[in-house]
Amino acid sequence: MSAPVRNLVKGLIDAHRVMVFSKSTCPFCLLAKDTLREAGVRDLKVLEIELRPDAPDIQKVLYDITGISTVPSVFIDKEHIGGGTDVQLKQESGELEKLLREKGIINGNGEA
Repeated sequence: MSAPVRNLVKGLIDAHRVMVFSKSTCPFCLLAKDTLREAGVRDLKVLEIELRPDAPDIQKVLYDITGISTVPSVFIDKEHIGGGTDVQLKQESGELEKLLREKGIINGNGEA
């Protein structure tokens, strides 16, 4: 696996408070992105990996980082919080909004 791909993935995670590695037609990816937006995330960075020739390498890097090779792969302030179902469950339990508020990504009203 190439260092440029590893640097790309790590750079995106480091540069964006909410980062989603996604595939545009994946239903779980759509679920994660919609859930984050509904939670009030306005500055959501998404990389639709299937649009890139290095998509398999990106997934390998994500596996090295998270132990999970599937997308979506969601990071909040450099911390992997899971995939689509994980994000939805965190939203339903109130954990997602709490995390986003604690990190200052949304305010107390659920807005950015």
